[in-house]
Amino acid sequence: MDCRTIMDFTNQHNAYMRHSGITITQVTPQQVTARAEIGPELLNPAGNLHGGVYFTMADAAASTLCRTDGRRYVTADSDIRFLRGTSGGVVLARAVFLHQGRRSCTVQVDLTDPEGRLLAVFTGSFTCVGEDYREKAPV
Repeated sequence: MDCRTIMDFTNQHNAYMRHSGITITQVTPQQVTARAEIGPELLNPAGNLHGGVYFTMADAAASTLCRTDGRRYVTADSDIRFLRGTSGGVVLARAVFLHQGRRSCTVQVDLTDPEGRLLAVFTGSFTCVGEDYREKAPV
């Protein structure tokens, strides 16, 4: 599967990711990277980046990594640990496989600031639901 095609498809067709200011920046069969520009619309009432943005970013990067085999996946289970807040600038994400099987994947995503400080750690399990990632999952 062409990694550039997967990246472009995700950036164009994930409306909620785009709404949250998130862009997939690199896709390889071993890792996916993403970035988010933090604007005031993404901050919680305490002035920090809303936890939902961290989660959305991690889930998008992780599921994009799973799709590098050309198939469709859905999130089966996930966990996130918030370690440090941030209120501006950029957040970066790096997704890597912990396990890649025939029907499921487990992915870890480290979310950092540009200086490399760890902001959150996400782990997600994903289940394969189809053969072509460009088709919608059955309802």
